[in-house]
Amino acid sequence: MSLADKIMVNAHYTRSVNLERDFGSAAVVRGYIPTPRAIQTLARIVDTLIPEAAPRAWSLVGPYGAGKSSFAAFLTHLLAPQGDQVEAAIDVLERAEPALAERYRMIESVAAPDRRGHCVVVLTGTPEPFGRRLAQALSECAANHWANRIGRRPDVIEVFRRLANLDRVPASELLAAVAALQDALARGGSQGLLIVIDELGKFLEYEARHYGADDIYLLQALAERANAAHPAKLTLIVLLHQAMDQYARGLGDTLRNEWAKVQGRFESIPFVESAEQVLRVVAAAFTHRFTDDERTRIIRYCAEIADQLAATSALPKTLDATTAADIFARCYPLHPLSAMLLPTLCQKVAQNERTLFSYLGSHEPHGLGDSLARLSGVDDWVMPWEVYEYFILNQSAAVADHYTRRRWMEVVTAVERLGDAPERDIRLLKSIGLLNIVGAQGGFKASREVVALCADPPGTAVNTVRSLAAKSVLQFRKFSGEYRVWEGSDFDLDAAVAEQIERIGRFNLAGALNKRKVLEPIVARRHTIKTGTLRYFMPIFADPDSFRRLPERASGPRVIFFLVRSQVDRQRLADEVLGYFCESDIVVECPDADRLRQVIAEVMALDLIQREAQALNTDPVAQREFKDRYALATTRERDMLRALADDPKAGTWYWRGEPLSVKTRRGLQSALTDVLDRVYHASPVIRNELINRDKPSSQAAAARNKLLAAMLHHQAEADLGIDKYPPERAIYLALLRAPGIHRQVEGRWQFDRPATAGAYNLGPVWDRIDQFLADTQKKPQPFTALDEVLQASPFGIKRGVLPILYIAAYLVNQDEAALFEEGRYVPYLTDDQLERFVRRPGDFAVQSFRIEGLRASLFKEYSRILFGDPDCDRTILALARPLAKFMGDLPEFSASTKRVSITAQRVRSAFMLAKSPQILLFEQLPEACGLPSIQDTQPDERQLKTFSDRLRDALRELKSAYPDLIAQFQRLLAQAFNLERICTLADLRAVLRGRVEGLDRYTIDADGLRAFIRRISKYEGDDEDWLSNLLLFLGHKPSKKWTDTEADAAEFRLADLARRMHDLERLRVHYDGQRQTRDKDFDVVLLRAVRKGASERDEVVCIDSATRAAIKTTKAAIEARLAELLGRDLQIAVLAEIVDQVLDRERSVVPHQEDADYDKPLTLAIGDDNG
Repeated sequence: MSLADKIMVNAHYTRSVNLERDFGSAAVVRGYIPTPRAIQTLARIVDTLIPEAAPRAWSLVGPYGAGKSSFAAFLTHLLAPQGDQVEAAIDVLERAEPALAERYRMIESVAAPDRRGHCVVVLTGTPEPFGRRLAQALSECAANHWANRIGRRPDVIEVFRRLANLDRVPASELLAAVAALQDALARGGSQGLLIVIDELGKFLEYEARHYGADDIYLLQALAERANAAHPAKLTLIVLLHQAMDQYARGLGDTLRNEWAKVQGRFESIPFVESAEQVLRVVAAAFTHRFTDDERTRIIRYCAEIADQLAATSALPKTLDATTAADIFARCYPLHPLSAMLLPTLCQKVAQNERTLFSYLGSHEPHGLGDSLARLSGVDDWVMPWEVYEYFILNQSAAVADHYTRRRWMEVVTAVERLGDAPERDIRLLKSIGLLNIVGAQGGFKASREVVALCADPPGTAVNTVRSLAAKSVLQFRKFSGEYRVWEGSDFDLDAAVAEQIERIGRFNLAGALNKRKVLEPIVARRHTIKTGTLRYFMPIFADPDSFRRLPERASGPRVIFFLVRSQVDRQRLADEVLGYFCESDIVVECPDADRLRQVIAEVMALDLIQREAQALNTDPVAQREFKDRYALATTRERDMLRALADDPKAGTWYWRGEPLSVKTRRGLQSALTDVLDRVYHASPVIRNELINRDKPSSQAAAARNKLLAAMLHHQAEADLGIDKYPPERAIYLALLRAPGIHRQVEGRWQFDRPATAGAYNLGPVWDRIDQFLADTQKKPQPFTALDEVLQASPFGIKRGVLPILYIAAYLVNQDEAALFEEGRYVPYLTDDQLERFVRRPGDFAVQSFRIEGLRASLFKEYSRILFGDPDCDRTILALARPLAKFMGDLPEFSASTKRVSITAQRVRSAFMLAKSPQILLFEQLPEACGLPSIQDTQPDERQLKTFSDRLRDALRELKSAYPDLIAQFQRLLAQAFNLERICTLADLRAVLRGRVEGLDRYTIDADGLRAFIRRISKYEGDDEDWLSNLLLFLGHKPSKKWTDTEADAAEFRLADLARRMHDLERLRVHYDGQRQTRDKDFDVVLLRAVRKGASERDEVVCIDSATRAAIKTTKAAIEARLAELLGRDLQIAVLAEIVDQVLDRERSVVPHQEDADYDKPLTLAIGDDNG
C-alpha cells in the first residue's frame, strides 16, 4: 500500500455551499466539520428556541470562505422536520459536542414519529428587490413543507404565490402573510419558522442603488417579529461579509445611520475562527491508516518540532508542546510549520477555510494530493516551500489586502532576483517568504530556530542562509530577530492614493467618465441584423451641473446616463433633462453616482501617481504593487460601468420623456431596436458590411473605386461587366442591383431610380437626393451639403455608401445635372476625376438645368449645328456635352494657338472660362460670335443665322488647326529637299529615305544631325508615325503639345538641318567621284564664304597625298607668314580675304556636272503656307 493510500482527507470545504442547491443533501451534512465558532453559535441559537420572547434574529458576519454557508446548511438540517438528514446532522454534532447534540435532540424529541420541526425557508441574495425574492422563497418552501402532509394546504401559500408575481411587494402584506404562515405552522404542530438568507449583501447593494425600494425596513420588521413570542417562533439568520451599514456607503449620513439601526435589531456573530481552532479542524480532516511503527516515527518527529517551537515561543499561546505535537501528528503529511502557516495564510491571501480545504483536496500542481503522491515514506513531509508554490500558482490573484499584496510581491521579486540558484536555496527562500507574508505572531517568525526547521534537506539551513545573504536577497534584522527576504519599499501606495484623492477633491464625475471613455458603445444587435447597418448608442454621462454643456443633438444615437444623488436631482431629471436631448437619445436615471465616484476617484488617483511619482521608476516592489492595484481598480471601474447596460433594471430608462420597460438585457436590446426603427424609419436596407460603414477599410475603399469605374464605363452591361465574385460585385449586388438602381429596362441595362416602396426602402433616400438636385437650379451645390442630411435621422446613411449613391444619382439625371470641379464645368467624368471625387468630394458641385422661355430658338440653332435636327427636344446638358467633348478632345496646340481667327479664339476662351453650361450657351458663346447675350429678348432670324455661321466656322477652324500644322510641316519637309513635286507622304518618305541612306557616315553628329538622318531612314511604323517622330525630334516634344513659338522653332531647325544635309550630300558626291582616281588616303572639304552684300560662294576640294606633297612648301610658307601676325583674329582675316577672292574668281567657271543638282540656292519659305 502506497503512502497516499494510507491518508484520507475530508475535503468538505473544497467547494462552496449553496443553501438552495444543497438543502436536503446528506453529503453536505455528513461532510461537515463543526468548528469551535460553529459550536458556540449553535449553542447560542438553541438557547433561544424554548423561551417565548428572545432575540432570534442573527447576523453571521465573516469573510469569504469562513464557512458561513456550510454552517447555515448544517443548521437547517438540525431544525428541519423528521428525516435522514436530521439524524445525520445530530450524529455529526454528537461526535463534536455530545451535550449540545442532546439539547437539539430534546427539542420536540427527535425520536417522536410525528416530529414537525421547523418550516425551513432558504434563499440566496441576488441583485433584485428583497421583498419579491423573499415572497418567492416563502411560496416555494411553504408548499414543500406541506407537500407530503394529509389535509388541506393553508391559504397563505396562494397569498405568497400572488405576492411573488408582483413587481413591488408591499411590505405590510408580506409581513401579514408571514404572520399567517406562523399561525398555520402552529396549528400544524410545527415548532417554528426558520428563514436563512445567504449573501444578504447583494440585496442590500441593490437597495443602495435604488432609492425608495424600502426593503431595508422590511428586514427590520422581520427582525422585530423574530424577537416576539409566538407558538411557532420565527428565527431569522442572515449571512454577510460586512456590517449592514457598510453597504450604505455613498447614501449619506442619515441613511447610513438608519441602516446601522437595522443592524442593531440583529445579534451579530463574527464568524471567523482563530488560527489554533482552524488547525484543530485541519487535524480532524485527516484519517490515517498507518502501522504502529509509522505512527511512532511521526509522533516522535512532531514532538521534537513542538518542543523546539515551544522553546522559542513560536506555538500559539493556547497550545502546549504536548497538545501541539498531537495536532501536528494528526495533520501529517503537512510539516508542522506548513500546518501552522496554512490558517493564517488562507485568511490573508484567500478565502479562509474554503481555500484551506481546497488546498487539502487539490491535485493541482503542489496541491496536497499532488505533493502526497511524491512522498515515499513517513519521514517525508510537505514543506512550507510547497505551500508557497501552490498559492503562487493558484491563489496569488485573490489577495485583496494591499499590505499583504505588497509583501507577497516583494517575496516574488526576491525569488526572481535569485535566478538560477541551487534548489535548496530557492526552497528556503520561499519558506522564509511565507513566514514574512503571514507576519510575526509572537515567536512564530523567520527566526534562526524556525528557519532551521524549514531547511529541505534538513541540516542545510546555515550554509543556505549564508548563500542567500551573500546574494543580497535575505537580511537578518537584529532588532526583531528574524530574516526578511524583501529589500523593503519606501513607497507607501495607500498613503499616496489617499493623498491624491484628497488633492482631486470634489471633481465632476460626469466629465471624468466622458473623458475616460471606458464604457463601450451599446450595439442594437437586432436592428443591425434587420437593416444591415451597424448602429449603436454612444454612452455619455451627465449630471445636474453639466448636462447643458452637452450638445442637444449628436451625429448618432446616445445613451445619456444621468447621475442622481438625491430626490432633487431626480426631480430635475423629470423637469428639464428629459426634454433637453433629441429624439435619437435615450436618458437613463443612474442612481449609483456615489459608488461610481469612489471607484473613479481611485483610478484617477492611481493615474496621477503613475505620472508623477518618480519613486515608482526605481522601486520594482512598488511597481509590482502598483500594477496589481491599478489592474484591480480598473477592473472594478469597468465592471461597474458595464453593469449599467448588463443589468439595466438597476436604472430607469426614458425615451422622448416616457419610461421604457427595460428589466433584462434582452429587454434592453428590444427597446433599443424599437427606438432605432422609429428614429431611422427612412433608412435603407444595405446588406454589405464591407462598405456600409463610416470608415471603410482600405480593401473596401479599393472595391468601391473599382465599382465606381464600372458604373462609369459599363452601365449598359449586366452586373456592370464585373466577372466572378470580387468584393466590388458584392457591393454592387447589395447597393445597386438588389434595390433596382441598376436594372434592365426594355432589354437594356441602365441606371434608374429605385422603387418608391420595397424591401430595401431606398425610395425615401432617393427622393431626398432628387429634392437636393431640384434645389440646385439657381446655384451649383456640392454633394457634401447633402452628407449631413443623409447621415442624420431619419436616413442614417453611412459615409462609405454616399459616393456610390451620388454617382448613381448623377448617372440617372445626367441629362439635366451638370458636374463642376473647383468651379469649372466637367462635361464627362474621367477615371481621374472620379478618384478625386471620392478623395475630395467638396471640390465637386452639381447643378440642375431645364430649358424654358425665350431660349428655345437658340436651342434649335445649337441642335442644327451639332446634330443637324433642330426639331428634336434636347436638354441643356445634351447640347453642352458635345461642345465640351469637342473642346476637351482638342490637342493642346489647338487649345492655345493663335493661328486661327479672332472669333475662333473667343469661342475657345468662352468655353475654357465657362462656369456653367447655361451661361456658356446663352451668354458667352453668343458674345464670342459678336452677338449680344440672350437674356430677356428674343433674337431675330438674321442674328441667329449670323451666330450659327460664325460658331460653325469657329469650330471648324479649331478642329482643323492641328491637321493644318501637320500638313504645313509635310510641305516644309518636301521644300527643304527640293521635292515639291511629290504630293503624298508615302512618296516623300520613300524618296528621302533613299536620299539619306549612308549619309550619317559623313557627320560626327554635331547638334543631332546624325539622329535626324537616322529618323528619316527608319523603316518601322506607318507614314504618320514616321512624320510624328520627325516632328518630335524637331520640336523636342509631341507636336500635339506645341505652342506657336515651339512650332516656329521647329521650322527654323528643319531649315538648318536641311542645309547641313545638303552639304553632306555634296561631300558624298565628290568623294564618290574621286575615289576611282585618287589613292585611298584622301579627304573632301567643303569651303564656303559668305560676305555682306554678296551671294554665298563655296567649293568642294579633294586633297590626297599627291596634293599634300605639292602644296607642302606653300602651306609651310603661308603658316610662317601667318605666324608673324599678332593674334588669331588677324590670321583668320587674311585667310578669309584669300578664300573669298579665290572663290570669287571661280564663279565664272562652269561647275562640274555631278554638282549641278546641288548648287541651286536652298530656299525655305518659313511661315509661307503656300510653299
